[in-house]
Amino acid sequence: MVDYRVSYLKTTVMAAGTGLIVILAAHLAGALGVGFVKALIEGTGWTLGLPLECLAIGGVIALYRDRRERTGNADLFLAANAARSEAVLSTGVADSGIWLRRLVRRLVRARWLLVGDVVEIRSLEEIRGTLDDAGCLDGLPFQTEMAAFCGRRAVIFRSVDKIYDYGRTRKLRRLADAVLLTGLRCHGTSHGGCQASCYLLWKRAWLRPVRVQDTPHVPAQPQQYLEGSLPDPPRYFCQYTQLAAATTPLRPSDLRQDVRPLLAGNVTVRAFCIAILTHFFNAVQEARHGSGYPSRRRGTLTPNAIVPAGLIPGDRVRVLERTAITATLDARGHHRGLWFDDDMIKHCGRTHTVLKRVDRIIDNVSGRMVDIKTPCFILTEADASGEFWRFCAQHEYPFWREAWLRREAPPMRGGTAPVAQQTPPVPLEQQPALPERRI
Repeated sequence: MVDYRVSYLKTTVMAAGTGLIVILAAHLAGALGVGFVKALIEGTGWTLGLPLECLAIGGVIALYRDRRERTGNADLFLAANAARSEAVLSTGVADSGIWLRRLVRRLVRARWLLVGDVVEIRSLEEIRGTLDDAGCLDGLPFQTEMAAFCGRRAVIFRSVDKIYDYGRTRKLRRLADAVLLTGLRCHGTSHGGCQASCYLLWKRAWLRPVRVQDTPHVPAQPQQYLEGSLPDPPRYFCQYTQLAAATTPLRPSDLRQDVRPLLAGNVTVRAFCIAILTHFFNAVQEARHGSGYPSRRRGTLTPNAIVPAGLIPGDRVRVLERTAITATLDARGHHRGLWFDDDMIKHCGRTHTVLKRVDRIIDNVSGRMVDIKTPCFILTEADASGEFWRFCAQHEYPFWREAWLRREAPPMRGGTAPVAQQTPPVPLEQQPALPERRI
């Protein structure tokens, strides 16, 4: 058995056995006492034993998730949260969890915006009335790319209570009154043709709630990725570069950041429990220097390794198994400067479509355009879930190196398969460092 699985199993068995012994011992000792003493002994036993049993359940979940990954099945967290996917929410169909949250909102007469709600984006004139001289509301810019969506109706995809400050503090920070709308990403036409395709953040003041019965079906808006033709200014100003200015510090000990996504409907109860128990298991494993889920592996790829290019948008590709991807990584877990994120493991062994090739993105710290000389790729239905970042709901697209993907063979015609045109890779020393996108 692989070392990390032995670590999982050892912690699981020890936690389950110890917890059971503590609870049984407390009940046996409590039988000798009466009244308050009995209740105190049994309560202490359950207080100590229940966390151990939860740890054991977390270990079982880690083992099961690892098995699903190795057998090519969908990640357990993503499967449990499938009812909150873009594809499902864009149809306007609400499950029992969404209806229950709406019922609670109505009973307490609140005005919360919940996942699955239909909203109408206010007119450009109304939105301008909420902005300061810098074109921001509470530090968050209203981008030029967002104006085209004014007057449209859309479905709330996520309630964004926090963001990850990529290049500055590299911590989670509190963001108030902001949501994502299904399918509405930045196409970068007013920002030098930036190709990062970030999800646009919408303040509640820019939206108008729509009664569900008035809109039984809201189709997803098509995503548009247009190349910009404007000359590059020295610095860009967008939501991505202003993440720190639009947010406030968030203490790691603030447990409300774990509960808000559940209350808003970002995650189902089942997905929430899976993530929390996995996090608890990982915390204990880290404290005892064991392996967490997913186990972190570092490769031995030399910096000058060459990987051919050739993928184009529309290609169907399969993400390699994790062991094959590990062979392409260096000792820091990078391939030609790009980090392979833990959240990307959810897509290993799965088939996706190449959405676009990424050659340039805006650096969120400097605001300058970064040219990526070894291209990255964005895949459909492969955005970051935020599970390992306390349900951070930005859902940005992770970038994929071609070394991590394999084109699904197209039908052969005339006995030969088409050969993709290849371009020579750029040596690593000539490439700029890429901003990390960890969500």
